[in-house]
Amino acid sequence: MAVSPAAFVIPFYSADAAAQDEVLLRRAVASALHQTDDDLRLVIVDDASPDPRSAVWLNELCASDPRIHVVRQQDNRGPGCCRNIGIRWAAKLGADIVCFLDSDDEAHPSRVEVARRLIVSTGADVVYSTFVVVDADGAEVPVPDIVSGVQIILRDLESRPLSGKETWIELAVDRDNLTIPSSLSVTTRLAQAVPFPEDARFHEDMHTWLRYSASGAEIMFTPDTPSRYRIITAGRGSSSRERAGGIDAFNRLRANVISGGLREAIEMGVRRGVISDTDGMEILARYYLNVAAMIGREGSDAVAAELVGRARDLLPDQAYNRFRRHYGV
Repeated sequence: MAVSPAAFVIPFYSADAAAQDEVLLRRAVASALHQTDDDLRLVIVDDASPDPRSAVWLNELCASDPRIHVVRQQDNRGPGCCRNIGIRWAAKLGADIVCFLDSDDEAHPSRVEVARRLIVSTGADVVYSTFVVVDADGAEVPVPDIVSGVQIILRDLESRPLSGKETWIELAVDRDNLTIPSSLSVTTRLAQAVPFPEDARFHEDMHTWLRYSASGAEIMFTPDTPSRYRIITAGRGSSSRERAGGIDAFNRLRANVISGGLREAIEMGVRRGVISDTDGMEILARYYLNVAAMIGREGSDAVAAELVGRARDLLPDQAYNRFRRHYGV
């Protein structure tokens, strides 16, 4: 039986065609091309990069290998929209697996091989792995120098990764994230059925991971294919925090965007008979308390207080007090 290719989907944006953007993109592309399973395609979606020099780089990459396809957007729409466009292109190219990869990260050389094997052998819809944090030069960043939120994700991936069905509930009430986009592969069928939100420029990944699981998808973890996740300013976290306007603005966006995805996941769970409406309100309230506890440790006290207030509005007194003690907020 013929095997369909996998497709790497790479959103790309360069504001000023900085030399570093070109270097990191070429590293990302090289990591995708040099796989142990080379039956693959690359779809690079340029999110309307304003400097014409970036088009030169993309043209050179496209000409260098017939497996590379470049799609240029006329308007800047954000990473979620880019990934959705890439997913549609992957389907047109006949790919049955989509491997997400950000343009400044690098894929493990066995990522396609392992993802394909697990999806085919187990029927999983999503395969994800851990990651290693590296700096601008590719050097591994010591764990104490990594922002606390990313440390939490790494500890969870090392000691208690999630696998199976309905993982969205535990993900919401007891985790910080499933993994980064550059460590997640998904069947093209599921990626098309559950697209990324296109009105969010931050935290669109967790919004989507929750809905993947709430749709009934089987999720599988493998430790064997860690990606390389680049954080340019390791002590402050990724550049997303700076682009969002600082840590408080970033965390407020986080709560608003992800709770939107969680509300959709709750609706899916209710429709599928997995939970009741009352269960859904409790899950949402616990999500707010869980995030309040995490961001409070980062110093976002005002945002944490807002989220505690949201939880208070959703729960009866006894449940509210019990969960507030549980999360320590």
